[in-house]
Amino acid sequence: MSIKYKHQNDEYKLKQSEDDKYCTLKFSKCDDKFPLWKLSTHELKEFIDYAKKIESLTWKEIKNHRGLRYEVLKNYETPKSISKDVVIRSMRVSKVFRIIGFREDEHFYIIWFDSNHATC
Repeated sequence: MSIKYKHQNDEYKLKQSEDDKYCTLKFSKCDDKFPLWKLSTHELKEFIDYAKKIESLTWKEIKNHRGLRYEVLKNYETPKSISKDVVIRSMRVSKVFRIIGFREDEHFYIIWFDSNHATC
C-alpha cells in the first residue's frame, strides 16, 4: 500500500512499512506434530481470544508487546513441508500455550499449536 501526499506541488509516495500492517493468521502450513484438533475446550477458547487480539494488532505492536513474547526459536527442526530458509518464531497464547510458525509479509503461518510449551 502506498500513501500519496502533496508537498510543494510535488507528489510523493510513501510505502507503508511491513510492520505497520495488521497481522493475519494463516493455517495452510499446519503440521500434524501439535495439531489444533488436540487442544482442549479451554485451550481452544484461549486460542480464539488470542486470534481476535492478535489480528487487531500491527506487527510493530506485536514485536513490542511484552506479553506475546514474539521470539525466534533457534536450533529448531522444521517439518519437511516448510522451507529451511524461514525463521521459526513463537508467540505466547498463555503461560504454557504457544503457537509456532513463521512470518511472511503481514501473515503469520502457524505450523504447530504447542499447548504444553514442549518445543521451546
